[in-house]
Amino acid sequence: MLYIRTGLMGHGKTLNTIKEVDLAAKKDGRAVYYHNVTDLDASKLQADWFPFDDPLKWYELPDNALIVVDEAQGWFGVRDPRKEVPEHISRFEIMRKQGHEVHLITQDPRFIDVHARRLCNKHIHYWRIFGSSKVSRYEMERVYSDVEKVNTCKDASRTIISLDKRYFGVYTSAKAEHHFSFKPSRKFVLATLGLGICIYASLRGYSFIYGAKETETPATEAAPTQSAPKAESGSLATDLAKSLIPGIAKETSAPMSRGQYLAERVPRVENVPSSAPLYDDLTKPQSFPRLYCMSSTDPDNYARNFTRMASATVNGKQTVCQCYTQQGTRVETGFAFCMRVVEVGYFDPTRPDRSQQAFGQLQQPQSIPGYTQPHMQPQADSQATPPINVVSYEKGRFLW
Repeated sequence: MLYIRTGLMGHGKTLNTIKEVDLAAKKDGRAVYYHNVTDLDASKLQADWFPFDDPLKWYELPDNALIVVDEAQGWFGVRDPRKEVPEHISRFEIMRKQGHEVHLITQDPRFIDVHARRLCNKHIHYWRIFGSSKVSRYEMERVYSDVEKVNTCKDASRTIISLDKRYFGVYTSAKAEHHFSFKPSRKFVLATLGLGICIYASLRGYSFIYGAKETETPATEAAPTQSAPKAESGSLATDLAKSLIPGIAKETSAPMSRGQYLAERVPRVENVPSSAPLYDDLTKPQSFPRLYCMSSTDPDNYARNFTRMASATVNGKQTVCQCYTQQGTRVETGFAFCMRVVEVGYFDPTRPDRSQQAFGQLQQPQSIPGYTQPHMQPQADSQATPPINVVSYEKGRFLW
């Protein structure tokens, strides 16, 4: 397989490639051959790593080898399309026969020969978040050339990973002080300060307006009442600054421990990421499941679904039964319960009675507040409209 791993300088592409390849090689018992990874200390890695001199002859390495080439554009770069495809590129077409797995590391996929890009099995792009130790890892089945907009790629699988400090000393360009320190951009700092100032000004204005209304109360009550909004506004502004600017938080309170940070992100329910405590405020229920059940005795339907639906033989007929929610998702229930709902239904206390709905629709206007029924004056008999006789008419004459 051919992997192309991309990312800007300092975004952790080489460090994470070494980590991922080393763990995979250790697990599968395979050897790793590398080129152009400066001062790699193989003794600090778990698998067996060996340097090789000529990346253009990568296909001559032992079978079943993992191969890593850093700054791969120097040997696998873009070529004149009028020239023939060189052998070290065309050999990617049949690399599976030897069991080779090649990892080409570069800053942008467009730096790599287009022939190699078309043969790529996995494209992995790394993007460091605001210069912190957190990295967005995007994985795609095909090369995605426009990496500046990779966050809009629907086919990309995104995970958040951390720069592993254990690998900072593995090779020369991975330094702890370069990778771990938080270096926010100037725009981020200005936007954060601007937002904090706006919120603080709003709170001060709120305190001033509502504090002025309370001056009419006795002096003994006004003083504590007016001081409370000011203290509250100052506290809110301070809390906001702490949450947005890391430097302030370090001076006044202890940072969250690693265990607490990770515990907030561990799902309570396996395979359901949204069940983590971190998302409690975002996942409050907006609805609840209402069950709709259906059964079938059709032989074809039974043959297709008896293994994944509740099934039984009823009165000599093979029957399947399944309940669904209003969102179309399946609910696993017992066969007896499902058939009971199909035959007689079940009482839903959340639905209003039909009589209540009809009463609301037929409510008389007199019961509506502010409504006055117009007073109708009876007409005198003398003003009654005389009867009208309808006479048939044809073109040119009346039919009296």
